Amino acid sequence: MTVFTIGSSLNDKDSALTFIKRVIEKMKSNPSFPNPPAAMAEFKKVLPELDVALVNAKSRDKQWIAIKNNKKTIALTLLEEVAAYVISVSKGDRALIFSSGFEVIDEQSGPINPSIKTLEVALGAPGEAILRIKNQKGAISYVHQYSTEAPGPNTVWHSVGSTIGNHTFTGLSSDKRYWFRVIAVARKGKQAYSPVISRSIQ
Repeated sequence: MTVFTIGSSLNDKDSALTFIKRVIEKMKSNPSFPNPPAAMAEFKKVLPELDVALVNAKSRDKQWIAIKNNKKTIALTLLEEVAAYVISVSKGDRALIFSSGFEVIDEQSGPINPSIKTLEVALGAPGEAILRIKNQKGAISYVHQYSTEAPGPNTVWHSVGSTIGNHTFTGLSSDKRYWFRVIAVARKGKQAYSPVISRSIQ
């Protein structure tokens, strides 16, 4: 299974900023990734703010700790967006992955599980739905989906790719019912589907 490191150790100032800067530098004018997501441009604002927040949070001031956590969440979200783009373009090519600045930290053999047994869908702020599954053995990426109609042969699913099993959909219509599922994708096109869960958005 190809696994990306996406800067989860953002409490560590040097490793977090070094990681983000490496991704930005390697993705810059990289011919293998000609159409990077908007997240790349947003890093120009986030980087200095994250740097300041990480330094000031060391004082244990509660306000700065809260600011640091907010910047950490923003940075992780941006990194996941870039990682999803890298996944879609690289298609498991290790050389392309390394050229993007991400790292392949594990390579496992074996088939993907035939199904995802449990999908949790929690409601967040208005218009938000939070999908959670356990990361699946053999998966190289995940596709998080929602539909505005009950599943059937002609159902249209709206999809977002990710490197992890969790994802938050935002901008959904309040007081409307949605159907959610997650697909785990392995090498050679193998897929595993979660149960479909329905929720009325607040």
